[in-house]
Amino acid sequence: MDTNDLVQKISQEVLRRLAGISPASSNGQGAPAPERSGPATAAAPGKGTTLVLLTGGDARADDVLRQVGLLCARAPRSVVVMSPTAERVLGRAAVRRAAPEAELQPELPVERLLEGVVRVVLPNLSLNAAAKMANLLPDSLVCILAIRALLCGIPVWASADSLLPEGVKPGGLPAGVRARLDWLQKTLSDMGVRFFQLEQLSESAPQTGTAPSSPTARVAIGCERLTTGECSGCGLCVEHHVETVQKIVQSGAGRISAAGGVRAQHPDLARLIDHTLLKPDATEAQVRKLCEEARQFSFASVCVNPAWVPLCAKLLAGSPVKVCTVIGFPLGATTPTTKAVEARDAIANGAHEIDMVINVGALKSGNDELVRRDIEAVVQAAKGQALVKVILETALLTREEKIKACLLAKQAGADFVKTSTGFGPGGATVEDIALMRETVGPEMGVKASGGIRDRATAEAMVAAGATRIGASASVAIAKGSGGTGGGY
Repeated sequence: MDTNDLVQKISQEVLRRLAGISPASSNGQGAPAPERSGPATAAAPGKGTTLVLLTGGDARADDVLRQVGLLCARAPRSVVVMSPTAERVLGRAAVRRAAPEAELQPELPVERLLEGVVRVVLPNLSLNAAAKMANLLPDSLVCILAIRALLCGIPVWASADSLLPEGVKPGGLPAGVRARLDWLQKTLSDMGVRFFQLEQLSESAPQTGTAPSSPTARVAIGCERLTTGECSGCGLCVEHHVETVQKIVQSGAGRISAAGGVRAQHPDLARLIDHTLLKPDATEAQVRKLCEEARQFSFASVCVNPAWVPLCAKLLAGSPVKVCTVIGFPLGATTPTTKAVEARDAIANGAHEIDMVINVGALKSGNDELVRRDIEAVVQAAKGQALVKVILETALLTREEKIKACLLAKQAGADFVKTSTGFGPGGATVEDIALMRETVGPEMGVKASGGIRDRATAEAMVAAGATRIGASASVAIAKGSGGTGGGY
């Protein structure tokens, strides 16, 4: 046995022991691999797998099923593992109807279940499971997988919506219990768990796959009769399931039908906004206020310069608000290596999202390979730990260059394309958003940024295909008033 093999075996043994699993051995000592009900034909999860762990949280069960369905529909491959309590609360049949694309309860050893997994998601994290994870007590398969993922550095995402049982309201908790819950959530955050609000599940976790080819699959997921598989034919999907309808439109639907008299509500714009402060003279007090406002209005993220990332990560720990930062900003004229190093440093400091500026000069010079490598370097640096948004600076580009930049970003594996830095000669336009959406298709996000200072403009961008808004006038937009901000 050479040194590399020895090191590998020692590492595997350490991980097994940390996860509470004794290795099976040829002499029968230790825990054997799980029994299989049939032949060993089930394939291990493939590259890019999303592992969904369902625990016993019983709050908002219908919403959990709907969001799991949306997530699994977008993932290139998804595997769902349920705890015994989850099977009683949700039911296998309901999970299978909600996520027909997913592989449910494959009977594989823990090691094989984690092969190729790029993210682990707990959409209904229960108080019991959270406590076991925080104390590294892997006494069930779901907790073993979650803890092993943390040990292996696999991103773990969890919704805190189910931490309290159905019917228990946070406002009625004794102060000591509330403090203990806050400690539990902070402990898990410090361990690497990223929390989100349940309704943001299908947008918060970084996506690497494509959307379902048929938008009708999402209609079934959003139906009120999900648990029975029936459709009431009420025609009110546009009115009562705005989020689902919005996702159908973003997937490419040109029209949505509804019964006469039904009026579509405006989407909750706050959840689409990156609350932004990128001014060079921004002070700590202003950054703290930015984070307070982001919590208050439930913005998608705060977008700040890299120096402020550690502070924002600390202030927003335990909240669903992400920390976004900018790379190669605002000119984009640094090297791919420099941008990659910046991205790694930002992620290490707590950034969940990276907005990088492309090399505009290289694009306009026709050096497509350099532009692609530039984006790819940041995507590789993120390695599934953070979303990557590519800033095109559209005001400097021709139509053909905008299309080319979008295609290069898509080829490089980025998650979003974004219009502007806010420091260029112009900002987002409805025409540019529509062009970018048409070019990248439903697989990627589109962020409109630059010059968006009122709700009407923001809504126009969303209608044109934007799935994220970058703005400094975020509070005014969320309140529905006109903004007076002078830029980032």
